Amino acid sequence: MNIQDKGLIEIIISSAKAILVFLSGGVLFHLVVMVIDYYLIIKPLYFDIQENFSDSIFSEPMWPMMAVYGILSLGLYLLWNKAKNAVLAVREKELQQEKAEAVLKSLQRLTGIMSENIASQNSEIANWLELRKRLGHPVPAEVENPSNRIGKALQSMSELTFIVPYTDYRPHNTREFEKILCEKLADISDVAS
Repeated sequence: MNIQDKGLIEIIISSAKAILVFLSGGVLFHLVVMVIDYYLIIKPLYFDIQENFSDSIFSEPMWPMMAVYGILSLGLYLLWNKAKNAVLAVREKELQQEKAEAVLKSLQRLTGIMSENIASQNSEIANWLELRKRLGHPVPAEVENPSNRIGKALQSMSELTFIVPYTDYRPHNTREFEKILCEKLADISDVAS
């Protein structure tokens, strides 16, 4: 079954629902109003519930009233569907925000742990490089450049997890976090090249 057939089936089903709501709502509302009317009027003139119930309720002069009740039922049904869809959309958005917030909190904890570990290791390398510079020994670029890139990568990760989420350009899902981080790391790699 292709997409056009599914779309046609959905149109037919929604049209059938609308017709069913129109007809059943119109008849039901009309029946309720007529029964209430029967018991509220002391001497009903044309409405005899014992002898000709169906003829008097569903007579030709009552059709416009049933049509109005059907339109009312259809309108209520459509408004209810619209409200239900709006509530579901808002709930979905709230769930996405809660999920993004949970990801952010986890990312912040993991970044803190990783940054502490990597930074302590990188600071040992930086101390060794600084000691060599003070002693007048040559500093190998093969060690100094990667150490600088590690520091910049840690700085980028920290910015992404602790600063960017609280700006106007806050990422809303994990893919956006990944994209920003990849761009920052690519910039660091390009500068090093």
